[in-house]
Amino acid sequence: MTFHTTHWTAIMAAKDGGPALHELCVRYREPVLRFIERSIRTENPRRYGSCDAEDLTQDFLAELLAGNRFDALQRREGKFRSYLLGAVKHFLSDRRKHELSARSGGDIRHISVQDDLPQINQPADAVFDRDWARSTIDGAIARLGNHPQTLALLPWLSKEFTADDRTNLATRLGMNDSALKVALHRLRKRFRLLVRESIAQTVESDAEVDAELAYLIHALG
Repeated sequence: MTFHTTHWTAIMAAKDGGPALHELCVRYREPVLRFIERSIRTENPRRYGSCDAEDLTQDFLAELLAGNRFDALQRREGKFRSYLLGAVKHFLSDRRKHELSARSGGDIRHISVQDDLPQINQPADAVFDRDWARSTIDGAIARLGNHPQTLALLPWLSKEFTADDRTNLATRLGMNDSALKVALHRLRKRFRLLVRESIAQTVESDAEVDAELAYLIHALG
């Protein structure tokens, strides 16, 4: 299946803040913010000066949208998720070194980015991926719309009706049993399509969508 998507080719062409990159940054701001919050909590907050997580997130996304972080990192496995995680790690590493340099009057031993990165460890990466998966799902749900029937069926996207549930909901929506089953089937189908479209925007090709979808499901636990 082919989607009308924004793949890496378009993202890289949008280095100077094009709409494709801006949309992705807005959509995945929350995982970045949470990652930065955890980094501040688990490390010495003074490493980052007076900036809080919100300020750091805004600074990072501003740099990203300006194209300042595209040349420093290569694409990792073709996934925007992996790229963004690497980019925010490098941003925090740069900020730590800047603050340390400022406190020591500029006399600072050169530290490579790779030497500095292990301070943000694999468990934090796994939580970032879980937050990313949640943001992907939340975005797909939001795109389903807020029609009353849709909102009533949302709780049943991932679970099955009991007989009483089905009867009560059909009565509430003024539908018979068959119509309710059809409506739920269509909603689930559209939801799956929206999730896949969202994922397709963040990988190199349509062929990678299934693998990324399986990984994000795993990340949700």
